Amino acid sequence: MRLTFTKYVAITITLLCFSHVSFAGSVISCGSGTYDYGDADVSIDGTPYGEACHDTNRWQQLGVTDKNQSLEGNTGATSDADNQNKGWTGETSSNNVDQGDNGVKWRVQNTDGTWSDFGNGELTAGDTVQYKFIVTRSSEGNHQFDQLKAWTDWNGDGTFDDSESIIDKKWYKDKSKGKVNQISGSTVSYNNDLNTNNSLDTRAVFKVKMQVPLDAVLGNTWMRARVICENSLVAANDYTLSSTGYYHQGEVEDYKVAINARPPTPVPEPTTLLVFGTALIGLVLSRKKAK
Repeated sequence: MRLTFTKYVAITITLLCFSHVSFAGSVISCGSGTYDYGDADVSIDGTPYGEACHDTNRWQQLGVTDKNQSLEGNTGATSDADNQNKGWTGETSSNNVDQGDNGVKWRVQNTDGTWSDFGNGELTAGDTVQYKFIVTRSSEGNHQFDQLKAWTDWNGDGTFDDSESIIDKKWYKDKSKGKVNQISGSTVSYNNDLNTNNSLDTRAVFKVKMQVPLDAVLGNTWMRARVICENSLVAANDYTLSSTGYYHQGEVEDYKVAINARPPTPVPEPTTLLVFGTALIGLVLSRKKAK
């Protein structure tokens, strides 16, 4: 059968569609190597969390580097010492805690409307909580945006579901803040690709407010935050920032979160009820006399 040009194009598009579907939702495993790993091990019911890892923070990471310096890239350091990981931990396996995890803080609103200090403290079911995410990125790069996403395993089932997402933010390059040009002879080597998107817009703080679910699991659960760039999304073949799996660029930070039960609503004492009832009866009688 002789194919016309139109039929050839139609078949090609169909095959590409099937090819894309086959990759959709795929998760690339971490394998072995020196990466920044997520620290979540098992949920409160003993279910293992999926592994998450990143290969380099050369272009973006969560939190700030020491002394607000630029990103250091993947040094391969396995120590959690601040002077080695620069807020990004290179390791051969998951740790219980990464000292370099410094990109996420939260605070709770008090009953009088004031707020507690930002930190990584305990939460109570029903609390109004505000999260603060800090993202640092390089001034160079041919990607258009960096993406931040975070989840909390509110139901403690060992899965960071999209329904448990706290934030899903694409941080686009802000060209109005200036564009970095290649500097000849400098020790700084800026991306000079034809599709360069260099920008001096290198630090951002994102805040989001929400309520801790009233039916949240009580005890210790986990929160996971990840940041990557557009190029890593495409390279992963699924075009979606997943809570598990390998991404070349960026960072993952996991935080253990203690959730307490909400105190019961105080019940009025019998004396209080008697006084209220007496006052109510008096009010009714006074109205009858007025008639």
